[in-house]
Amino acid sequence: MVFWLSFYVFFFVVSVCVGYRKGNLIAGVLLGYVLGPVGFILMCMSKDRKHIECPSCHAHIHKNSYFCPKCRSKVMSVAV
Repeated sequence: MVFWLSFYVFFFVVSVCVGYRKGNLIAGVLLGYVLGPVGFILMCMSKDRKHIECPSCHAHIHKNSYFCPKCRSKVMSVAV
């Protein structure tokens, strides 16, 4: 019983951490709570909402950036 409870809690915490790092904390909490290990897998496969791709050099940059730190080109983020 203790093993399964710790297994479930571990995957809950990990899915919350992955959700936080990808900018989708609420989904991480809900998927981790409801689905446990399956929620962790779904969070790993989800899209990163904090970063976008630079149109010129294809580097991953923060979505609120005005200039790309790698190639120094102007980034026009698309409103979603």
